[in-house]
Amino acid sequence: MIEVPRHEIDARSIREVDEGSVAPVVYRSRMPVRPEGPNFSRSMDGSLLAAMLISDPAALRARTWYFAHSTEQTVTRRFRAVGIESGFDRHDRVAGWRAAFWWALVARDAEAMGELVEYPIERLREFGDGAFDDFQYEWVRLLQTAWRFGPKSVYEAAWALDTTSRVGAQRVTDLLFRPVVDVFIRLADGDSDGFDWELTNALRLHRAFFDTDAWRNDPEGVFALPLLGLACWARDLGYRTAIRSEYLPAGFIDRPDWAISPELADELSRLAAAKARLAAADGDRST
Repeated sequence: MIEVPRHEIDARSIREVDEGSVAPVVYRSRMPVRPEGPNFSRSMDGSLLAAMLISDPAALRARTWYFAHSTEQTVTRRFRAVGIESGFDRHDRVAGWRAAFWWALVARDAEAMGELVEYPIERLREFGDGAFDDFQYEWVRLLQTAWRFGPKSVYEAAWALDTTSRVGAQRVTDLLFRPVVDVFIRLADGDSDGFDWELTNALRLHRAFFDTDAWRNDPEGVFALPLLGLACWARDLGYRTAIRSEYLPAGFIDRPDWAISPELADELSRLAAAKARLAAADGDRST
């Protein structure tokens, strides 16, 4: 077993780095695209999930699953029919679509995935305003095809993907984007040893990016969403990686049913009952 420890994070100082955002943190606010930045897709639920994973790194608690479920619903909804009709997907752009794809893998949300793989890539290009490299859109096309026909169907195209940045984002590309492609290539090739090697390397590069003064406490660094998505995909295809890391919460990998589990259903019921009691109490005070 190979372990990749998480960098030190101050749970009291979890905060979004503005330079890393492309999507709203608060529903109505809009963050600018920075070509040289990682341009993470943000959500309030995602920030709360990150805080939960500090104390529950393996994601074994139902309350952690609740915030993960809420995050998945929020992020994928932006690229499904409701999000498209409201135009909310225009804020997330290509980075947001990728986040939605990874979350659909983690949650094993086949319904969401069915809509994501039909999402028009040209719409992402239109909203991107030239701020993203072309290879990001090609990567979306490859992922859509891989889901429809299996990862092996795009093995050669993924191997040949040129990730040279022409918009000044080479450092972010080398540390956070290309390693994900390389892990996927090993998955597509059915190379389990290569998958573990590339996954270990990608986790270490993830840590190298976030273990800095600027990024140390950003919620996106608490776990590695793209790598978690690929680990879940691999598990569902019959391969269980030997890599263990707090960047890869094992509860999401080893419990593929977590999003439809009795534990989560009970947690949702408890929270709904608590909200109902609060609403009733507010009503009593107002009368």
